[in-house]
Amino acid sequence: MPRPQRTSSSRSSEGLTTNPEVTCRPSRSWSRGHHPYAGLTAVLATKHDKLPLIAPPLEAAIGLQVEAVPVDTDVLGTFTGDIPRPGPALDTAIAKARLGMRAAGRSLGLASEGSIGPDPALPFVHADREIVVLVDDEHGIVVWESHASWDIVAASTTVRPDDDLEPFLREAHFPEHQVIVRPNHGVLHPIYKGIASLDHLTSAIAECARAATDGLARVETDLRANACPSRRSAIAAAAQRLADRIAARCPGCGAPGWGRVDVLVGIPCAWCGTEVPTPRAEIDGCVACDCRQMRPLVAAEHRADPSECPVCNP
Repeated sequence: MPRPQRTSSSRSSEGLTTNPEVTCRPSRSWSRGHHPYAGLTAVLATKHDKLPLIAPPLEAAIGLQVEAVPVDTDVLGTFTGDIPRPGPALDTAIAKARLGMRAAGRSLGLASEGSIGPDPALPFVHADREIVVLVDDEHGIVVWESHASWDIVAASTTVRPDDDLEPFLREAHFPEHQVIVRPNHGVLHPIYKGIASLDHLTSAIAECARAATDGLARVETDLRANACPSRRSAIAAAAQRLADRIAARCPGCGAPGWGRVDVLVGIPCAWCGTEVPTPRAEIDGCVACDCRQMRPLVAAEHRADPSECPVCNP
């Protein structure tokens, strides 16, 4: 049975002050010598060629070796929606890691999960948020990091078999980025994935248009990591952030994974004193004990620009 786990996603900030000293009561102490993961091997659950993206930064930063385990991660959701994701991205990434750990009989696992869609602040721009997670069932901890990118190629269109595809293919960066074709309306199948040639694309459109009740085929970017170069760079960036975080040790107990766990917002307006929702401090924390440290981002006497105040500039 895995030990009960703490994760690097804790949002608690109760009892924190601006005192830079770290105060905590570690329940256990990790070795202060070489990094606890140096020379160990973690298994990466992947179906879509993520090993070259995730392994190098972890090996370089902490000496952790990574081996791919070819498990069917599609059981936890697909971008096409034919298999829905069972829960939030972080929970799904942890579940993926455990798929690989069970398959390989190991207690140390890795996985990643991506979420791609319109940016809430810029709905006409697609955002890609990638999470990479390390699950350590021997010590009962989970460490994760994420990276957001707005460089993702995520194009879609509906076409009839004789339509001109050239404008869409330029937008979709085809064939460097592969595409998916499926019926636009009515039936869910067939779905053709990983299309990288014009001949394959043409035949898939014809078949899917015939199957659709409206006579249209939907063509969209294949967002799987092995088919989408613009997504691969975001996964690699998230893996680098995870490696840097695992390399950082808790100043209290020595556990790997020390880093930001929360952000405190609220800076008084220079004119009226109303709190402006601007970050004023970041909180670093440990994944294995209750150590927390506040890092002020601005001086205590700093005041917010009235132009950002909801009262002075409604």
